[in-house]
Amino acid sequence: MKQLKLSALLVLLLTCFAAKSYEVKRVLVIGDSISIGYTPFIKAALSPDVEVSHNPGNGGSTLRGLESVEKWLDNKDWDVILFNFGLHDMVHKDSSEKYDVINGKIAVPLKEYRKNLEAIADKLNETKAKVIFVTTTMVPDGAKGRKTASVAEYNGVALKVMKKKNIQVVDLYQPSLEIHPINSKPKDVHYTPKGYELLAEILVKEIKQALKG
Repeated sequence: MKQLKLSALLVLLLTCFAAKSYEVKRVLVIGDSISIGYTPFIKAALSPDVEVSHNPGNGGSTLRGLESVEKWLDNKDWDVILFNFGLHDMVHKDSSEKYDVINGKIAVPLKEYRKNLEAIADKLNETKAKVIFVTTTMVPDGAKGRKTASVAEYNGVALKVMKKKNIQVVDLYQPSLEIHPINSKPKDVHYTPKGYELLAEILVKEIKQALKG
């Protein structure tokens, strides 16, 4: 009887050890429609060992990020968190919320963007996850509601924030300068499926490295 109990205990311990050894890692992607586009490719590349989730819907600007980040974290233990804000902060809208670079007002000015981004970074740093910021991809000439030059300005602020908060940065802006022209529609910030796949390949390498740490 004593031997049976010991055997049962041994089986239980081995089962627990095996379960822990093959525990699925969790990755959270926070961002706008660009991140929505590349997330399925990240999922496909990391499955089945890594569970990849994206915040519900479009992450929008840092204003929405501040309001929603705790809800997106969902009290889960994430291993890696990728996040980006920028495209919706730099957009110009008129009084009717229509995109308009000429008559519209910028959604989130740089000073406010910096303040919001710092608050979001602090919240993410409170988790046990490896936090990674992803720079904003290019805006082509003539894109609706956005200025091409704004990307460098907002990315510049973001880089300073991430350095201050000791957060790793993955640059998608420079690669996007080559990927975007042949993998997008004219005057559109979005990408073709192939374009999103190429962006995802860059991020997958960084995620894998982060999961090893």
